[in-house]
Amino acid sequence: MSRRPARTRVLGSLLLCLGAAGCGTDASTPPAVESQAPSTPTAQEQSLSTSDVCVQMFFWGRDRKLCKPLGTSIDTLLSDFRPLQEAMCNQEQNAELRQQCLGKSPYVFVPKGNPAAPLQWIADVESVQSYFRLSMGASMTIYEESLSKMADLASEMTGPSEEELKRRRTRITERRGQLGEKLKARAAAEQGTAKADLAEQRELLSAYEATFNAYHSAVQALAPAITDVYEDFVTYRGTEAAVFAQLEDIAQRASTSTIAQMGPLQLELVTLARTESQRPQELWMESRRLGNALSQLQTLHQARLAHYADFITRHAIPQVNLTERSGVILNNIAGYSDARYARVAEVVKKLLQGLTARQTALVAAQADLATRQTMANAATLKASQEFLASANARTTALWQLPPRSQTLNLFFLATKHVDFESILQLEPLCLHVGPNATGWMESGCIALRRQFTSARNYLNTTLPNMVRLNVTQMRRAGVTEALLVDVETHLNNGNLRQAVLSHDVALRASDL
Repeated sequence: MSRRPARTRVLGSLLLCLGAAGCGTDASTPPAVESQAPSTPTAQEQSLSTSDVCVQMFFWGRDRKLCKPLGTSIDTLLSDFRPLQEAMCNQEQNAELRQQCLGKSPYVFVPKGNPAAPLQWIADVESVQSYFRLSMGASMTIYEESLSKMADLASEMTGPSEEELKRRRTRITERRGQLGEKLKARAAAEQGTAKADLAEQRELLSAYEATFNAYHSAVQALAPAITDVYEDFVTYRGTEAAVFAQLEDIAQRASTSTIAQMGPLQLELVTLARTESQRPQELWMESRRLGNALSQLQTLHQARLAHYADFITRHAIPQVNLTERSGVILNNIAGYSDARYARVAEVVKKLLQGLTARQTALVAAQADLATRQTMANAATLKASQEFLASANARTTALWQLPPRSQTLNLFFLATKHVDFESILQLEPLCLHVGPNATGWMESGCIALRRQFTSARNYLNTTLPNMVRLNVTQMRRAGVTEALLVDVETHLNNGNLRQAVLSHDVALRASDL
């Protein structure tokens, strides 16, 4: 600016003086046009005088401008301009640049007037600047930007004489001494408040991101285990048709079986039932454990988000549930395991009843000597040996201690429930064993009969009491209450199988 023509520099200074303090007029009244100016503009001056007031903003190569007739309320002009600014800023792809653009202050100005009659333009400028001096709601930031813009416009116009400008410069210096400090204080207060609010928002955003990232990482940590459970479920579900085909095959063979074939068929059926009890057991427990872990993560995350409720609402941040889809899958897996166990158990029960009825009928029908001699042949001896070996293996495994948990050193009980339940499934098989037609089963049934009463007592009394005792110890150790309530609910409803499965889920959770 130091190299511009003298008249241009002087007029620029004049404009700054007029914009800030009114050039020697009363602070509440716009100054009158000086006496030296012509009272009535010439025709040429009228054609070139300013007729609009404008608001404009530049940001990274983009700009928006809105002009209205001079005399329009500045509040209305700025209000009408705001949607134009927001539309321009929303074109920014970068969120930080978009926020900077939305926060940038526009400037208000009167377009350049007639260089030959600058006092008309100066009077128009002063009518606009009086808004910033008199309005309590005027923005000091917009005021400063507007002064700078009109100073640039003034520097491009020729002005009145040097003496006139010098006199006005002296008067504005005096006025600035009266109002300058007040304007500076208002501007500093506005900027300080804006910076403090921006810093607070950035701090909240950083804390929210850290909270969400911790939640996301915790959910991701469970993803491999959930994937393994799902893959095991797909494999297990693929065996359903084969299992029911095997049950149908046993039923068909049983319908034409002899007494010698009856025992192996019953053992085959009980073995299949035991396998079908064990296979869904781990799948059910693991799906429940992971489902509970996801539920706890979501509950904890929701509690942490309560601290950011206002921030989330103000910025319309969407609420994301990263556990919902996996939780539904795990619940479906557990539901399928329960339903399939029930279907298989019902078929096995009916087949065992049918086998027992057929065995009774065959024993009654085969009373002649030839049949008894047939039962003593090598095939019968082999069946007797196999039945006895199976009975001994089952009774030996029955009283072996199950594995313990690492933290609380308590027994896992679901496997023992399967063991004792399988023993009782053989009880109908041994009820009709006698010295004649079914004598080959006697040695095996002797080993089994010793266990039937103990197995029934274990399932009816010992096992429920162990579950209750373990729940008490787990509650003292701080295991999640919801898991323990689930165990107690199944136990109180007489559903021992679900109770021991839920017990093992809670016990596994204590080791994590």
